[in-house]
Amino acid sequence: MKILFFMDSLTYGGKERRILELIRYLKEYTDYTIALVLTEKLIQYQYVYKLGIQIKIIERKGIKHDPRLFVKFYRYCKSFKPDIIHSWGSMTAFYAIPTKLIRNVPLICSLIADAKSNIKLFSLKYIYFNTVIFFSNTILSNSNAGLTAYKIDISKAKVIWNGVNLERFQQKYDIKKVREEFKVPTNFMLAMIATFSTLKDYDLFLDVAKELKKIRSDATLIGVGDGPEWNRIQKRIKDENISNVILTGTQKEVEPIIAASDIGILCTYSEGISNSIMEFMALGKPVISTDTIGGSKEIIIEGETGYCVERNASKIVTLINFLLNNEEIRILMGNKGKQRINTFFSINRMGEEFDQVYKEVLAQKKLKETNSCGS
Repeated sequence: MKILFFMDSLTYGGKERRILELIRYLKEYTDYTIALVLTEKLIQYQYVYKLGIQIKIIERKGIKHDPRLFVKFYRYCKSFKPDIIHSWGSMTAFYAIPTKLIRNVPLICSLIADAKSNIKLFSLKYIYFNTVIFFSNTILSNSNAGLTAYKIDISKAKVIWNGVNLERFQQKYDIKKVREEFKVPTNFMLAMIATFSTLKDYDLFLDVAKELKKIRSDATLIGVGDGPEWNRIQKRIKDENISNVILTGTQKEVEPIIAASDIGILCTYSEGISNSIMEFMALGKPVISTDTIGGSKEIIIEGETGYCVERNASKIVTLINFLLNNEEIRILMGNKGKQRINTFFSINRMGEEFDQVYKEVLAQKKLKETNSCGS
């Protein structure tokens, strides 16, 4: 079987890391031939070159929605002859629709990765989104909350929870060295790993830091990531003299930071299945997420591995203070979280479910072709 992955880029991010882990799994445990098509030439995950797959860049030029990509993608598919096109976003799926129709290639779209629809009715994004849903053979979401939020017909959709490569979390880290590297002056360190975008609530993160500072001076909050909101958040830190927050910028490896943290925090408006939460739990850290309606509730067992709490700085600080004051509970919750990730959120479990989807989609195509011939 030939699988063609179609996505925008391979810049640092949770989705991109997850795709590479899936490809690695498929290369190791199946006999699939895999190609990867990107629309941007910047590749930050150099690891992709070690996977032994075809990589094709059909770059967008001049305009964001470059119509020439329809033709370029079709020509590449004509050469590669994929059995399945697996797109990782609405725009790349939209570009793949003519190829799907002309060459009769099933189209799978990993379309839902959050749990809060922000698509305005009859906007351009709305048109793209619904066109993709109509023409795709299968729509994939990484959470049940995502399907609910976007009102996707369950008969055409499937949920596959994110998986993490557990091998990433096996080595031991020099926690003291990590804290020295980022100039953490306190006994306790709490981290939030997330893109600095409007989808994440770094303003609440700073509010939490200010509230926590009022009751204890032994904790530092670390914000890991980059994005369009980074400069504004950094300016707010300086303007309001928030002394217990450190922003690290983009980090190639987040595992040492997680290992050096006591608690993982995610201030967000809504999530699908958060890679950040899974990574903290995989390293045995309790987590606090503000996601009360999204996919975080599908990972976190309330009160056992962490907490899902409303977006309220005082309530978050109360939970942080409780965990920092109770080391035994903190460790117990971390251990239970690690066990949950090992059982339900491994790359192997995720890879097996994607593999099953590919086989089901091809089987449906063959059945349809058989019925057409019979009639």
